[in-house]
Amino acid sequence: METINFFKDEEKIEEKCFGLCDDFDEQAKTPAYCSINLEEKENWIATVSNKTDNSIAFIAVDNKIELRRANGEMDYRCDAMLHNEDYIVFVELKNQRENWIKHAVEDQLLSTINAFKNAQDITQFKHKVAYACNKKQPKFAVSHKQYMNDFKRKNDVRLIISNEITLK
Repeated sequence: METINFFKDEEKIEEKCFGLCDDFDEQAKTPAYCSINLEEKENWIATVSNKTDNSIAFIAVDNKIELRRANGEMDYRCDAMLHNEDYIVFVELKNQRENWIKHAVEDQLLSTINAFKNAQDITQFKHKVAYACNKKQPKFAVSHKQYMNDFKRKNDVRLIISNEITLK
């Protein structure tokens, strides 16, 4: 089985604040992308605040990196990843009102995290985080703390359900 190179098309981002976008075009199958243009902020699904002293690398995953199941079918993938020497961040971007968290986390984020763990040494990163972000539902009336704690315990990756991604 071929090892997946998650880092081959990474893009360095020097800005301290930028957005993550996805056109959600099923026909065109366009990958997620970064926007540093504050005038396009209404198109941002997630806002990244890089408070570290290092640049961050952006990697489009969905519609860019092939993750295949054992039977050869395409597996679920999260939309993007971010990393520097301390952080590895898996990001799923959504734009829907309801019933999105379970699919975003248990299918898309988890399958990408597991594929990454099979291809790379995830322990080299001090901070391992997965973000489920939703433009239509940036705030929640209920806490997902237990769900996030269970995810961390099972996968050794912290789960955050928010469209504000902060690297400190």
